[in-house]
Amino acid sequence: MDKIVMSNLDEVIYHETLENGLNIYVYKKKDFSKKGAYFVTNYGSSTNEFKPIGEDKITSFPKGIAHFLEHKLFESEDNEKVFEKFKKYGANVNAYTNHIMTNYYFSAVNNFYECLEELIDFVQKPYFTDQNVEKEKDIINQEINMSDDNINGYMFEEMFDLTLNENPNKYKTIGDKENVSKITKEDLYRCYKTFYNPSNMILVAYGDIDEKKTISLIKDNQSKKKFDKVNEIEIKKYDEDAKVNKEYKETKRNVSKPRVSVCYKLKVPMLTGEERLKKLLFIELLLDMKFGSANPFEKNLIKEKIVETGISWTYSYFDDVILIFVQGDTTKKDMLIKKIDDKIKECKFDKELFELDRKVLKTNLVKTFENPSWVASMIYNNVIKNKKIINNVYDIYENYKFDYFLKEFKNINFDNKSILYVTKKEN
Repeated sequence: MDKIVMSNLDEVIYHETLENGLNIYVYKKKDFSKKGAYFVTNYGSSTNEFKPIGEDKITSFPKGIAHFLEHKLFESEDNEKVFEKFKKYGANVNAYTNHIMTNYYFSAVNNFYECLEELIDFVQKPYFTDQNVEKEKDIINQEINMSDDNINGYMFEEMFDLTLNENPNKYKTIGDKENVSKITKEDLYRCYKTFYNPSNMILVAYGDIDEKKTISLIKDNQSKKKFDKVNEIEIKKYDEDAKVNKEYKETKRNVSKPRVSVCYKLKVPMLTGEERLKKLLFIELLLDMKFGSANPFEKNLIKEKIVETGISWTYSYFDDVILIFVQGDTTKKDMLIKKIDDKIKECKFDKELFELDRKVLKTNLVKTFENPSWVASMIYNNVIKNKKIINNVYDIYENYKFDYFLKEFKNINFDNKSILYVTKKEN
């Protein structure tokens, strides 16, 4: 068992890699009643073209199959519902799929070790039949209908499609009805066998738990199961252009007021580890300094009646692309777009604000360790996105200088953007 010491945070994360390749992380936090675990596979909706284990060529699978597979793992051969099993222990269980991972998790106050074994077992016991796969398609199609009615989710997913050309992150995690209709039992088993091998998975446990007992339980559980030895999974590579796929789209949806979303596409080097973290830090600081509460930009938009309630912003970073989203409700579309564009390109920064924002990020990092489930989330995200736990995050934040930030900003090109304009449907 290894100890990963978080520099300047007085925190320890325990780690062990089993013989079958499963990476286990335990974050022990005394005197916290809530306990839980995340069982994560490095497989999300953007991985649709790959070489299945035991096969000799790259195959294209229906879009949305990773999400479909997540749904099906909650169905067991004994017909006892997974949710009911955890409910008996007073625990909550759930899962989610995004572009890069699928995560199964539970939280509980008592019966942690029983729940941990249940979590591992149901994820590692797939049960797919022609009948239950066809039945699931109707459920997924209903979910697709509901997602189309969610304006925030719709706009977020639509911007991926507008900005990206070849990168498969452009497609919706849930898929579409045409692709869902093509999913077969055989496809699900091929995907499962490839990506749900322990060597492609991470198990993170947290709370007031015994690290030795936790790892021993997992070892014993895995020793009773046989898994194929898997080498590196061959996934199709994509060469994403810096230019956006489509610069403008206008559509009608169920909104009370017209809404504009501006998405900037930034092409960056393929980074991992500390260099990727520094790029994330740059984006966090940039957006807060441009659009945060300490900047009068949003207040001026309201004052000038360009927006009524303000704006929102976020970003997504994957592979060699960063997407920055800024949106707001407005009846003055062109004015809002110009204001956002001028603001994000403006090379004018306050060093005092930079230092304040950097201090806030450091404070938030320290506060993360007050919540064990947040730490566990940080762990699996680090391992999947950065290929390791970055144990000197605090030091990186501490040593990130204003001059370095300015240099980064000068190397950014904000000319490639997509605009989505949503207006109200007529009755």
